[in-house]
Amino acid sequence: MNAFLEIGVEHLPARFMAPALKQLKTLTAQILEEKRLTYKSVDSFGTYRRLVVLVEDLAEKSLDVQKEVKGPPAKLLKDANGNFTPQSAGFAQKNGLNPEKLTVKETEKGPFIYAVVKIKGEKTVKLLPEIFTRIVTGLEFAKNMIWEESGLRYGRPIRSLIGLYGHKVIKFTVAGVTSDRNTYPLSSFGRKPIKVEQADKTYYADLLRAQPQPILVLPEERKEALIKTVTNEAAVRGYHADLDPELIEETVWCTEHPVAVGGDFELKFLTLPKELITTVLKKQIKMFPVTNDKGELQPYFIAVRDGISVNQNEVRDGFKKVMSARLADAVFFFDNDKKAGLNAFKDKLKNVLFLEGLGSMFEKSARTQQLADWLCEKLGKNQLKNTVDYAASHAYADLASHVVYEFPELQGYMGGQYAALEGRQDAAKALEEFYFPLTSTSPLPSTEEGNIVSLAGKIDTLVGNFLIGQIPTGSEDPFALRRQAFGAVRMLLEKGMQISLKELVEKSASLYPAGTVDKGLKELPNFLFQRLALVLEQRGHNAATLNAVSNWYELPFTQAEALVSALETVKTGAEFAAVLESAKRVCNILKKAGNVTEAVDEKLFKLPAEKALYDKIHEVDSSLGCAVNTAKTKEEYLNVLKTYGAFKEPLENFFKDVMVNDENPAVRQNRLALLARVRRYLTQTVADITNL
Repeated sequence: MNAFLEIGVEHLPARFMAPALKQLKTLTAQILEEKRLTYKSVDSFGTYRRLVVLVEDLAEKSLDVQKEVKGPPAKLLKDANGNFTPQSAGFAQKNGLNPEKLTVKETEKGPFIYAVVKIKGEKTVKLLPEIFTRIVTGLEFAKNMIWEESGLRYGRPIRSLIGLYGHKVIKFTVAGVTSDRNTYPLSSFGRKPIKVEQADKTYYADLLRAQPQPILVLPEERKEALIKTVTNEAAVRGYHADLDPELIEETVWCTEHPVAVGGDFELKFLTLPKELITTVLKKQIKMFPVTNDKGELQPYFIAVRDGISVNQNEVRDGFKKVMSARLADAVFFFDNDKKAGLNAFKDKLKNVLFLEGLGSMFEKSARTQQLADWLCEKLGKNQLKNTVDYAASHAYADLASHVVYEFPELQGYMGGQYAALEGRQDAAKALEEFYFPLTSTSPLPSTEEGNIVSLAGKIDTLVGNFLIGQIPTGSEDPFALRRQAFGAVRMLLEKGMQISLKELVEKSASLYPAGTVDKGLKELPNFLFQRLALVLEQRGHNAATLNAVSNWYELPFTQAEALVSALETVKTGAEFAAVLESAKRVCNILKKAGNVTEAVDEKLFKLPAEKALYDKIHEVDSSLGCAVNTAKTKEEYLNVLKTYGAFKEPLENFFKDVMVNDENPAVRQNRLALLARVRRYLTQTVADITNL
């Protein structure tokens, strides 16, 4: 039979729903396993007013088990007369056995008395009250309320409980509410109970859907209905709804039967920037914008109400009043911002703290400007310097604007809008996209100026945070440093910027005031290394190969990726694999030897294998010339790495014929010096192949 639990609550916030349903499923499975109850599946679903878990084919009885219980030491089993001691007899009685059933087993601490205890399974109907109670009280929410005498902390007050096993009601009480078989209609349509007769998902969903005011209790069905009703409402007007995925998800969790309500707004509001309008609609009042075939915003909105209404016109008018008031506020903020201008906002940044100990946002703007200008020079982009200089110096200005204060998600975008209004269209896009990429995989800034300015801002933020020891740990990352590091790495790599992170970080750190206490800047390279490895993995590489690129921090990332590609190409070859094993052996020998110089004296060679290895090093060095130091492309790195194969035979012969630890100290040191030269070539010249 199936088991069914419904937790009827007051209106849960949308953000609570997905985590609660996930917990509900996991927690149920854990408790059933603990109680030794077998089942076919566990499913959780519901709405903001009812959290439901259904266990399909739950066994009628828990499993029998047999376990061994450890008792006193074996010497206490019987006394000198062969009778059971009080200790062993008491142990047997405690476990429900006759003393004759006790056994002795050897352990690490010697022999001990054991009792084999058989635990019979219990009927499921007897276990379910406790199980249901633990499921209900075991849920955790981001914020909790206390509303009754028992002091239960919960996301919202519990108002009803249903517990069923097949057709039978399972009685239990939580927070003063006793379970029955009653659920209730949409909150605005009374409290007449709806009786749930059996523990079945299809039956339950059909029952609620068939009510005079239908309830779509299955989230996937509710989402489908939401998209359909919003799409149809826009199509009636000949347009398209902006089906923002986040707004769709949120609306699914704050409705039980989504019904679209369309309306219009005054044309004057279309003079506002598009993103400002859509932000007001989506973020503040949870409405869907409407666009034409070209994606241009139209003077319409689509709101969503919960349930069907006979007075839809009044509902529409109510939504319109709310929307018009919010857009009027946006017009007021925007007009005031236009009068003030970006320079005024920039000046206000003097009173805005960046980070404790690192000055104001005004000072951060100045550092970002200096770093961006320096980047222009280093990258040979002096023709962009005027635009870059303006964009970098005003990158954070809009943080002091009225609009961004009200709508923080519009930072950057509004700066671009204000720059365009002030005649700096050349810098508008760079400002608009200053915070790009918004996720680890979303688009980078679309212009060269934008990438330079955005990179400068991100590097300054990373360096500043690490200087004061503000380093992400575990899941904690309040300043989104991981995202900023991803963005910086991707810009350097995908935009082919010929500059190393080492240069960038050192230049950025030099722009901070003298005397700034360095609490953790040395941790930044490793932090960035992890981001680079992940980005390379996204680009189809084996992230582990980057471990062999020991000088990655000093290379432009395009060069580091070229070397990674070359290493991936050669490392599977038989010759290279043999050299790799020999290289590891060389490193192990030298590690044990301690400090070894590379001063080799040919006169101390005793065997041909020593001379052959020495000659091979010089041969490879002379044939490559300066190619090792000038290699930048994959093909150039391949030419260098292929020479590693030349060491296969000389190294094999060396280890076959030569005893490194010769009795003569001079000979021994000479052989170690020869291996030190090999080590340098195989682990430092281009890459450390022993880390592959």
